[in-house]
Amino acid sequence: SPRALHDLTAKEWAALVTEIESFPALSRRRTFHLAYEHRLLVQSLDAISVRNQHPAPPVVNPRFQSVYCIDAREESFRRHLEEQQSGMQTFSAAGFFGVAMYFRGIADAHFSAQCPVVVRPKHWVIEDMAFPFEEAHQFRSRSRRALGIAAHQIHLDSRSLGPGAVLSAGLGTLASIPLVMRILFPELTAKVRRAFGKFVEPPMMTHLRLERTLPTAGPQEGQVGFSVDEMADLSERLLRDIGLTSGFARLIFFIGHGSACQNNPHKSTYDCGACTGNSGGPNGRVLAAMLNHPKVRNILVTRGLALTDETRFIGGLHNTCDDTVMFYDLDQLPKTHFEDFEAARRTFDVACHRNSHERCRRFYSAPLDLTPEAAHRHVKDRSEDLAQTRPEFGNASNALCIVGRRSRSIGLYLDRRCFLQSYDPTQDDEDYSILDRILAAVVPVCTGISMQYYLSAVDTQGWGSGTKLPHNVTSLLGVMDGAASDLRCGLPAQSTEIHEPVRLLFVLETTPEGILRIMDRNPTIGRILGNGWGQLAVLDPHSDRIQVYVNGKFRPYEQTITDLPKAISSLEWYRGWRAHLPFAIIDPGAMPSRK
Repeated sequence: SPRALHDLTAKEWAALVTEIESFPALSRRRTFHLAYEHRLLVQSLDAISVRNQHPAPPVVNPRFQSVYCIDAREESFRRHLEEQQSGMQTFSAAGFFGVAMYFRGIADAHFSAQCPVVVRPKHWVIEDMAFPFEEAHQFRSRSRRALGIAAHQIHLDSRSLGPGAVLSAGLGTLASIPLVMRILFPELTAKVRRAFGKFVEPPMMTHLRLERTLPTAGPQEGQVGFSVDEMADLSERLLRDIGLTSGFARLIFFIGHGSACQNNPHKSTYDCGACTGNSGGPNGRVLAAMLNHPKVRNILVTRGLALTDETRFIGGLHNTCDDTVMFYDLDQLPKTHFEDFEAARRTFDVACHRNSHERCRRFYSAPLDLTPEAAHRHVKDRSEDLAQTRPEFGNASNALCIVGRRSRSIGLYLDRRCFLQSYDPTQDDEDYSILDRILAAVVPVCTGISMQYYLSAVDTQGWGSGTKLPHNVTSLLGVMDGAASDLRCGLPAQSTEIHEPVRLLFVLETTPEGILRIMDRNPTIGRILGNGWGQLAVLDPHSDRIQVYVNGKFRPYEQTITDLPKAISSLEWYRGWRAHLPFAIIDPGAMPSRK
């Protein structure tokens, strides 16, 4: 207080000034930020500890099972699926689902890499048109090419002196009509655009060129695809990695994710980070096709995976912007599974509406009293709105990554803040080879995403890219401000404004000896976790004991609470709130607790 300062002696004043000068602004900011991170670490580990003191009952005879990307946006989607019925199982893996490939879709001019950026694919896959639609496809392909050539020529002429003046005067007014319509009436304009687009878009009935006929892989005829043994190896590895080796449901979905939105130079940041910023739908489709292959299934049965004809796999794509799910190759689904699929599709539809509702609480343009149906319409409008700078927030607010069995985290409301990777330590070997494989993808991918948000949030203009409003794509290399600036790095402010910049906390269901052994033999994992780019804790596979990695050693974690707040559903917990929420237990039979 001023009175206390007035009464200080000269010696006490000297001591005070020395303390202030020895603790400058940068050191204070670092100390406060470490405390800020520690607070979230305590909240996260307390929640996991309490959850594991009251374990969830195992799921027996699930109606269907589904596998998703580890993306933090899928945490809420999986939670809304699981809240609908207890007989459902969800799993997760890095969104390329272990299938590293170059993929060319039916309307693509070039192959794109569908794997983490550090992986170089050795296989190529092509999407082909089904034979009955080949003639229609050729006509529409020629139409798309003619329109593309015309648009490109107009683009070139508009930048020349004479033709540019004529085109600007003649087409400028006409071009303003769809521009205004897309801003004022995005939903109506989207319907009109889709109606006209049907004249040039490829027919829906396609198939994958998946099985290779020549011994070597490549992009040429006969080299495209995988051998049967390669398909079996990839399929087995993915199933064993996520712990799905028995108790197969009649329907199992592999759902990749992508984001479809208008006028967004940063769109790739909303797509799958494990697929080099592309949509993960092709990977889910390819893996499902592999697992439906009769020869592959026969090999897997000999390797101890009891797949029967009752189990069918379906690939899909979750559009995280408008919350819709699209399914592939339904023409190959047996009639015996139609009823099961329709029941699953209804469950997915409900989850899409509920997930939209939870997302809308973070959008200030969305009222807090929206119904789930109205929220779904709202996110669809955002995805089509030409003027919308925030079609979605992507992985903003990511803060932790749990690698373990879903039973260790199911029922926890994690506020879309958690990457989730399925792993069953009881099925791993003594050398932790499955966990090593998983972390080889999960640690660099998740840390890369986390640090991208972290650095862009703490320095929006320097490490981030400022506001996205003036950004233009330049030479397909990056974005710059308007017509002249350096290429901007990092994320725009519109992607990070709700993000809390903290280092990612990895919670691994393993032993300290296991992760230390992996860090020793994998230099990338060792550098990231050992040098503090991410925080690390381990959850004992056989108890609720947690240990935290600090300065090269593991120390027991002492939980600070004995119980968590409870809610009967996710909606009841987040209803009426826009900011980050504390973690809670979702239990339909619980007495609700106050936030």
